[in-house]
Amino acid sequence: MRRFILSSGLVLLCLLLPTTGMSGFLDDLFKPPPKQKGDQPTQEKTSEEEPGLLDGIGGAFGIKKNKIDLFKKGVGVVEALQPIGEEEEIVLGEAVAVEAFSRFGGEYPNQSWTRYINLVGKTIAEVSDRPTLNFHFAILNSQEQNAFAAPGGYIFITVGLLKTLKNEAELAGVLAHEVAHVTKKHMLETIRRGAVLGSVSELSLTAMKQDPKMFSNIIDQMTELLFTKGLDKDKEFEADVVGIEYAYRAGYHPQGLKDYLLTLAKAEGHAESRFFTTHPSTTERIGKIDGVLNGYSDIQNLPFLTNRFQQYVKAG
Repeated sequence: MRRFILSSGLVLLCLLLPTTGMSGFLDDLFKPPPKQKGDQPTQEKTSEEEPGLLDGIGGAFGIKKNKIDLFKKGVGVVEALQPIGEEEEIVLGEAVAVEAFSRFGGEYPNQSWTRYINLVGKTIAEVSDRPTLNFHFAILNSQEQNAFAAPGGYIFITVGLLKTLKNEAELAGVLAHEVAHVTKKHMLETIRRGAVLGSVSELSLTAMKQDPKMFSNIIDQMTELLFTKGLDKDKEFEADVVGIEYAYRAGYHPQGLKDYLLTLAKAEGHAESRFFTTHPSTTERIGKIDGVLNGYSDIQNLPFLTNRFQQYVKAG
């Protein structure tokens, strides 16, 4: 079951990179991922011309609104569900990312925090089952506790959730859960299954070409699923199990996700958050996670990194 565990020194190396002289977190965000799963991350040169931050929603990922508008007209997505390839997945994810910024108050204006969660998140992504996918992580300017993932590697955490965390292992656990949704293609499979079972004829290539609204309809379904309905319970439980494994591989104590859920459980029934309507019962998740953690026998000395988290986030 245990394939490998990276030294916590890997995490330390990532997070002690210099923070001065940043023109923006895109310097870190758009570095190409390692080519092989087992590769140790190396410091690479940034491209000569990185995408700049855009004004308004979607700016944190350098998503160009005119590109999204173009795809919404049906250009270039006629094969999106036959099945959904990686290029199409990224386009879908970009469109959902724009909607996320719109619904949750835009980007939280703290580049130091954003850079920090990107370094933690990318450390997780590098040991995931899709290490070559270029993941992006952003903090949303919303006080409600929430975190979610869009296809293509777009991961969001609200500043409200970030401020409730106690250490880096908890942050890693939350981000790893969302990374798992992407690696397992949970949203894509839900959308594809619903479309195929509901109206097969409408998903033909000919129909996609003839109906330029098809892409917009898919985006509407995805945003409704992500922000209102939520994924199936089984997919959330799988993301917990897989995310715990990812955090463990990266060298974190895998109890981080459980510890955050224990904090969240105290707010259930008192705090207003879409998290509670789009996820299974927090108590049920904790019970299942306890069973998973019992299968890890060599975690006693793995770090929670409380002091470093306090330095980066609580002191900010």
